[in-house]
Amino acid sequence: MELFSREEIRDIVISVSAITIIFAYPFILNITILLTSFFAVVIGFLFHELAHKFVAIKFGATAFFKMWPQGIFFGFMLMVITGGFKFLAPGAVMIYPFKFSRWGHKKLNLDQTEFGIIGAAGPLVNISFAAIFSGLFSVFQFSPFFFISNINAFLGFFNLLPIPPLDGSKVMRWRPSLWLFLIISPLLLLLSQYSLYSSYFR
Repeated sequence: MELFSREEIRDIVISVSAITIIFAYPFILNITILLTSFFAVVIGFLFHELAHKFVAIKFGATAFFKMWPQGIFFGFMLMVITGGFKFLAPGAVMIYPFKFSRWGHKKLNLDQTEFGIIGAAGPLVNISFAAIFSGLFSVFQFSPFFFISNINAFLGFFNLLPIPPLDGSKVMRWRPSLWLFLIISPLLLLLSQYSLYSSYFR
């Protein structure tokens, strides 16, 4: 079975393009801002979703990214009406506990641990990139590094909120102590980022 279907690739391309524009608005004609937004979206959103996909596949499940057109529409609508409010819900990775083959499908027994690991994979990507780019910003004082780090820290924190269907609800059911450690990490990164940013650009 192919790793990415044509429909999934189409949904990924449209979603990444849409979020890039939303992040860059109202400076979408500024190439530096547009490219920075694109890079931030790829590692902050796309890599987050692909982490869910590949870990789920590792456990034998079927997983693919599915675009939510209504979410993209609302994102653009709020962007224009509010002058730049960021509403980001272009889609998500759909995970099914089935393994499809030419003979039909076989149901898997994904347990709470496996669902917890799948849920933690995405935010861990965000936290890792947030820490890396926060460190790069502290050394080079290059503002796009701050932007990329900030976006990843925010996405990591938001997705770890213990509210279904967010990732945090799955991680908390699996291992509450790990959930607490994970959700504190991006929060601390956000506080340190703003402290660094204010000290360099006050």
